[in-house]
Formats: sequence, C-alpha cells, structure tokens
Amino acid sequence: MATELAYFADTYAFTGASHVVDVIDTASVDSALAKQLQKHPHAAILKSTIFYPQGGGQPTDCGEIRGASGTLSVAHVFMHDGLVYHQGQLAGALTAGDAVELRVDEDVRRRNARCHSAGHVIFSLVKHYWGDSMRERKGHHFSDGAYVEFDGLLPSTETVDSVQRLVDQVVADDRRVLVTGDQVRVVQVEGFVENPCGGTHVRSTGELGKITIRKIARKSGQNTTKISYQV
Repeated sequence: MATELAYFADTYAFTGASHVVDVIDTASVDSALAKQLQKHPHAAILKSTIFYPQGGGQPTDCGEIRGASGTLSVAHVFMHDGLVYHQGQLAGALTAGDAVELRVDEDVRRRNARCHSAGHVIFSLVKHYWGDSMRERKGHHFSDGAYVEFDGLLPSTETVDSVQRLVDQVVADDRRVLVTGDQVRVVQVEGFVENPCGGTHVRSTGELGKITIRKIARKSGQNTTKISYQV
C-alpha cells in the first residue's frame, strides 16, 4: 500500500503521528533499491508521512521519527513505487506496527518551500508575459544554485533588472499561492497560470522575502533560457 502523503495537506505541519510499516537494515538489502538505500544505515517506511521525499526539483526534508523504544534521525527521504523511504541513523529500535511521532526540521522545510515557490513565481511571470514562445523545461529548487529552465529564448530586450522588477512586484503584492486538485495536484500563484506540482509551498508571495535574479543564460543553439535565482 502506498504511503499517505500528509505533507500535501499542510506545508506548515512540522509535527505529526504515524505507524511504522517496515524498518530496513540497509546493509542487508539486495534489490534495485540497494544503491539508494545504502547511503544511510537504516530506512523506515511509514503508513503516512509529513516528510517530503526529494524529487520534482525540491530537496528532501530531514528531522526525526521517534517511537517508544527508538529514534530514527532522518537525513534523506525518497519515494519508490509509491512508498516513502526515510533514511538515517537509528538509535534503539523501531518495529512494524509501532506508533511514532514525526518531527520535520522546520528551518529546512521553510527554506525549501520558499525556494520552490520562488521558482513558481518566475515560471508564472515567464508564462504570463512570454508564454507563446516559452515552455518550462525543468526547475532546480535547491537553495545553493536554484534555477528555472525553459525551452525558448527570452527576448533579448529583457534583462536581469527587468525580470527583477517583475518579481519584486509579485512579492510586494503578497499574492496567494493556491494548491488545488485531487487526481492532479496543481499550484497557482494568484492571477497566473496553474502548474502541476507535488512540492511544498508558502501560503503567499509576501512570505518569500527577497528573490534575487542572479543570471539569465540564453543558449540559442539549444533554444533554451535558464533563469538563476536566490531566496
């Protein structure tokens, strides 16, 4: 049974409760997952989780999973075939069926959500003003080197300063960041186009603070534009 993704409901749920489905000693794993799992000594699968698994251009959450007889210090989280694997160092013991308390590192979660939502602000502006010629290629929402890349060339008349002014206005407007959808989850900066997304996001653009446009790189041979930013 797939792990229930409780973080979908609330980015700001930094604590929660769940039950252990399985605990894996990664040294004994012999499967297609071995390479990923052996980065850390232990991994836990839960019935539901508030931890965001790395993917979609957003880094992993970290924190703690605490049971009556042991605590897993969670350093990395990933998803495979619908199951979320919480990796880290286990002190004591966790076993299937145990009730556990979950605690996500709040600073990391907030930083990642801000960085991801900032990428959506840039995407939204590009689609709004130059949507006929620009299509999102990928986003990298890691705080050390964040960027959004597009198929298509941003007009040469647009500079770091001109894009910066547009971004600053969206932040100043404190627009809502709306998350909707059941079958397909979509994120929308109020007043702009929707975009499918499974990540964590802020409630409004005013929470983002300063988004700095660092660089606009156009590659005419590949017909791509990469906008690098920092939050």
